[in-house]
Amino acid sequence: MLPHLHFILIVTATVVTARSLSKRDITAMSFPDIEHPTEMNIRMKNVARQVYLAVKTDDQHKHTLTTKTLNSEVDPEVDFSLYFYTSAESGETKLVLPVHQSTKVCFSMSDKMIKISSLLHKMDTNELDEEYEDPLDFTKADNRFFYIKKSGDYYALEAMDGVNKNYFLSLNESNMLELKEVTDSNYPDEVLFSIN
Repeated sequence: MLPHLHFILIVTATVVTARSLSKRDITAMSFPDIEHPTEMNIRMKNVARQVYLAVKTDDQHKHTLTTKTLNSEVDPEVDFSLYFYTSAESGETKLVLPVHQSTKVCFSMSDKMIKISSLLHKMDTNELDEEYEDPLDFTKADNRFFYIKKSGDYYALEAMDGVNKNYFLSLNESNMLELKEVTDSNYPDEVLFSIN
C-alpha cells in the first residue's frame, strides 16, 4: 500500500529569469528541501503499453533504461525501490526517487531528456570501491527526483531539472522511455503507471 499522499499546487512568489542566474543559483533556488523519507519495494507498469520499467546490464556492465514484459515472478531487472519524501516547505508527501535495486541506477532529467544516473558517489570508481549515497539521508531534491501525481488508481511522475516543468516520465510507441510535456491535469495513459 502506498503512503497516504496529499497533492497541492506549488506557488512561487519570486519571478526571475534563468539567464540572470548562475547554474548553481538556479539549483539552489529551484530544488525543494525534503524530509521524512520512507522506502518501499515496487514495480512500475505503464498503463498504455502494459510493460514494466527495467534496467538491463550488458557484458561490459553498462546499464540501460528500458522496458519489458514480465515472464517470471522473480525478475531483478524490474525491481525498484521507491523513496517517498515530504516537501519541507509544504509538509506534504509529493516527491519520489525511483532507484533500481540491484544496480543502484536511477533516472535524471537533463535538457528535457531522460538520462541514466546513479547513486554512486564517484561514477568512475571501480567495482571493489563502490560507495553509494543513501537516499534516506537526502535533505534536498535534485534532477533524479520526481513529483508524484495521482490519477485514479495510477501515478504520473513529473521530472525536475531546476528549470523546466510539466515533463513527465512516459513511454513512446516503441516502448522507449522519454519525457513528454503534459500541461493538462487529465494525464494520458502514456505517462501513467501502476505501482505495486
